[in-house]
Amino acid sequence: MITITGYSDILSAEPGETVEFKVSSKSPHPFTAELVRVIHADPHPAGPGMRFEPLGHVFAGTFASVDKPLQQGSFARVSAVPAVGSAIGLTAGARIQPTALGRGEQCVLSQWNTARQAGFALLVSERGIELRLGAGRGQTEVRVLCAARLDVRWYDIWFAIDAASNRIEVGVAEVDDSVAKPLRCRTLQTLDAGWRAPHHEAAADLLIGALEDDAGRGAHFNGKIEAPFVANTPPSLARQATTVEYAVPRASDFHADVLFAAWDFAHGIDTLEIADTTPHARHGSLHNLPTRAVRSSAWSGRERCWRSAPGHYAAIHFHDDDLHDAGWATDFTFTVPASLKSGAYAMRLSVESATDYLPFYVRPELGRPGAPLVFVAATYTYQAYANYARGNFDAALRDKVERWGAYPHNPDDHPEVGLATYNLHSDGSGVTFSSRLRPMLTMRPGFLTFDDPRGSGCRHYIADSHLLDWLEHEGFAFDVVTDDDLERFGAALLEPYAAVLTGTHPEYHTAATLDALAGYKRSGGNLAYLGGNGFYWRVGCSARVPGALEVRRTEGGVRAWAAEPGEYFHALDGEYGGLWRGNARPPQQLVGVGFSSQGPFEGSHYRVLDAARTLAGGSLLKDISGPLFGGYGLSGGGAAGFELDSTEPADGTPAGVTILARSEGHSAAFGPALDALLSHTTTRARKTPDTLIRSEIIYYETGYGGAVFSVGSITFCGALSHNDYRNDVSTLLRNVLVRFSHVRDANVNASPAIEQTEVN
Repeated sequence: MITITGYSDILSAEPGETVEFKVSSKSPHPFTAELVRVIHADPHPAGPGMRFEPLGHVFAGTFASVDKPLQQGSFARVSAVPAVGSAIGLTAGARIQPTALGRGEQCVLSQWNTARQAGFALLVSERGIELRLGAGRGQTEVRVLCAARLDVRWYDIWFAIDAASNRIEVGVAEVDDSVAKPLRCRTLQTLDAGWRAPHHEAAADLLIGALEDDAGRGAHFNGKIEAPFVANTPPSLARQATTVEYAVPRASDFHADVLFAAWDFAHGIDTLEIADTTPHARHGSLHNLPTRAVRSSAWSGRERCWRSAPGHYAAIHFHDDDLHDAGWATDFTFTVPASLKSGAYAMRLSVESATDYLPFYVRPELGRPGAPLVFVAATYTYQAYANYARGNFDAALRDKVERWGAYPHNPDDHPEVGLATYNLHSDGSGVTFSSRLRPMLTMRPGFLTFDDPRGSGCRHYIADSHLLDWLEHEGFAFDVVTDDDLERFGAALLEPYAAVLTGTHPEYHTAATLDALAGYKRSGGNLAYLGGNGFYWRVGCSARVPGALEVRRTEGGVRAWAAEPGEYFHALDGEYGGLWRGNARPPQQLVGVGFSSQGPFEGSHYRVLDAARTLAGGSLLKDISGPLFGGYGLSGGGAAGFELDSTEPADGTPAGVTILARSEGHSAAFGPALDALLSHTTTRARKTPDTLIRSEIIYYETGYGGAVFSVGSITFCGALSHNDYRNDVSTLLRNVLVRFSHVRDANVNASPAIEQTEVN
């Protein structure tokens, strides 16, 4: 059980802006919230430990505890519409492609008035298609089953009620009639004369993909739905002549004056709205972000972009484990004061013996930098990995978490917090969306990703604190901005700075964030890429869907799952997804190196290339005696590890790059990056695959007055604090930032009051 947790509405704010915090606490006692500055978030007892600057004098408060649920499952809602049906009857149906019938009874279309116990629900399960009817309190609930064994093909399903005869029909028909024996099945049932069809005056919400009754919302559908409709008449009384068989009623069978609603999901694919095409305009809204821009039953393969043929993408894929906006009420707000410097912060929540941290960043006002350096927090990457249930939270890792006093909660134990874009939905499809509007357990100080025998096993938010802590220790003043800030403000946000620093794994980017960094380079800025496997996947965002990002894992690359053919374009922004390499922007064009190898979470060392000492950037090797360095650190025990980047002129590494050092000694478990290969024997650059298994530390001048320094390794920053910060990795980065920031090499350790979290 997680006693207390929460999230904020935004992850960064400037002075004068307000952050809203939403908290769920299971305790009967009030909880406290206190502002802290996060300095080091890695709990490894051999490192600096968890370090925070207490800022209770800036913000602290006590608030009532409220236990707030997390409700998973996507659906569409048409709010407060009149009760469907009429004195003569009712017909409703949809085209579906179920994907997880083994998960129990699932609702395709429903309207249920819990107060009156009246309404309908059209359900599917392994037993077939079933209609649930309630005619009001005191009336016996009716269920009519059309027994049919469905699979993952497309089907038309429907029900029809003829009130005059009390006859009910429930049916299913396989859409593909090219098969030898397409499924055709229907059940006819006549009820007793004393029974009356559902008909009531009160309005009630109509749901697509879920059922909301007195038991709550549930029975979420897994699979695709298209063209749902409701008509206030049975098909036998339709006023419009049709050639369609009575066995498969569709919206086109009915005259407009008897159609209650007919939704066409080809409209508004880039929104959270669904459009009713009848004059009634009974439009609806999507909840928990089901997947759009997916193939519908009409998809032929001739068009691959939904913007070119929206009718081929007129379906929505619903899942019972989708989660977008938890929708929690705001418990307190914090308006950033002008006196608070830019940096990494968190609200520390405490109740009884339980504690949680809700991280956020304070950025400087646009055009008013507070330091010569700026760190770009890779919040899109943090979010893409948010709540990644890896299945590795075993006894050994649990024991380490307890011994180190690390963050105790892991997504393996808490599926209720939703999934990462590295997970699969319960129906086996890949998770396309990730949201920050929910608790992100993996973005917490002290979270351990791996049971790392040579280090701490921290990644992303926690691993990036290795760099921030080092900057603090070495006396380099710095500001912090986020990916989302780059998306909003572009290169103008970065231009005042002498140097821009990335973290350990800036993997996920939009076109706008890449444009901001490229624009900064063109303005003469200096860029330090301090990680590996960066600038790799393209993501989509949209102001219409706040808090969400979208990933389509197309074509190739190292992928946790593969997007279906024809589903390579984002729903949110309509752009082609996948690798940035597939969008003709490989990372070598931006930072000189790109992803070339991956292995276990373990690190090795670098070998200095002595010939580089006389080339451009060679002076950065000052005080590094070599030949080997970096075989240590909090991340995998070495500065060159896990995911490695190297140069490749064919992919855009510019001429004149100086390779300062190259990694070696990687285990046989390391292999080449899949997207760099043409076959098992050759790379895209016509080299042998073994040439890809290395990290290269490089320097080059851009020609615009600035320079780029890249380390090409995810684990590099984990070595910075080794030997009380006195090591060659630290020396190298110090040399780089002194050159980039044009400040005096002053080893200042002016630390504010720091709280050291005790480690057992």
